[in-house]
Amino acid sequence: MNIKRSITKRVNKLFGLNKTKPLEKPIRNLYKTNYDKNVLICYIIKPFREPNDFAHQNYMTAHIVAESFSELGYNVDVVDYQGGFDIDYEYYSVIFGFGRNFEQSFHSKKREIPRIHFITGAHPDLQNAMSLQSVNDFYKTSGLWLPEQGNILYDNCYYSTFNSDFSIILAHGFIFEDHKSRVKRRLHSLNNNILGVFKDFKPKQGRSNSFLFLSGSRLVTKGISILLEVAKERKDLNFYVVVLGLDGELRSYYHDLLYESPNVFLRQNLQMNSEEMKQIVEDCSYCIAPSYTDGLPGGTIEPMSAGLVPIVSKYCGFPVENFIFEMEELSAFGLNEAINRALGMDDMTYLKSSNEVKAYAIESYSASNVKQSLLKILQTELL
Repeated sequence: MNIKRSITKRVNKLFGLNKTKPLEKPIRNLYKTNYDKNVLICYIIKPFREPNDFAHQNYMTAHIVAESFSELGYNVDVVDYQGGFDIDYEYYSVIFGFGRNFEQSFHSKKREIPRIHFITGAHPDLQNAMSLQSVNDFYKTSGLWLPEQGNILYDNCYYSTFNSDFSIILAHGFIFEDHKSRVKRRLHSLNNNILGVFKDFKPKQGRSNSFLFLSGSRLVTKGISILLEVAKERKDLNFYVVVLGLDGELRSYYHDLLYESPNVFLRQNLQMNSEEMKQIVEDCSYCIAPSYTDGLPGGTIEPMSAGLVPIVSKYCGFPVENFIFEMEELSAFGLNEAINRALGMDDMTYLKSSNEVKAYAIESYSASNVKQSLLKILQTELL
């Protein structure tokens, strides 16, 4: 009997696999353990199959989640959050995650299996409303209608949102309280984690007039137009815009500002551990996130670990801290006002705030701290 073939057949039966791309295939018993309990993590597969490309915090988040369950005595299976697999949910002791595969678990007859909803942003109703507002606001500014730049959630994962046994959200402040007011189930806050690329930078010895906007996709919802409208007027300040890519129409609309203005510097698709990215972080004194909807965005907490003082919207999910400058209004006016408040610090106050930001980010958003916080939540709820 071919043992390898036999195991493969059992895995295929568990996940209902036919022909699936190798990188997308679910992972059975990630750590090859022999515990009495099994957990299904509906999240992302790539971090367990490819090396860290230092592009996103979720690489480490995936490992933190899987390691935590393993340390609590669970055999760990991982499946991509998107649909496409016929999973035997009744095999599991706990089901964790989000997306279509997590939502489908509620159609299993064994409702007594605990479901843990993992929320990486705002409540879906708030996220969709704010994403639409971002698209409408940019349309009023530019005359361009860019719906694909809104971070709209098209799948209605209703059971996941409203019937999970408890939820874990990567947010504090307004985002946490908004979700809590909408869903009458237990809700725990968990910090996002940093990759830690900048944590060993020396503390800031002075400050510049340079600001960093670091973000991934769906840039209109991330507030890039708010930032660039301010950059048009504030020629006394420098703005580094570091993004994965830029929509063609968005690029054309802001072409002169992005490519010909002396105070705006566009960089695309930089790895966090690249020398160019490190130099930008060294040169900047502040990071900006005028986001319409988020959950402790990695593009903000990462440079915070180097001492960049954050200027953020309340929709980023940060707690109230003296060294976090929150916009009072989600607009170019509101961002400019917050920038002026940050610039209004004297040099000694800035350096104090920078050191506090750095210490806060390294302590609160380190992988080890996040893992301990997650373990505490899971132990409280499951043991």
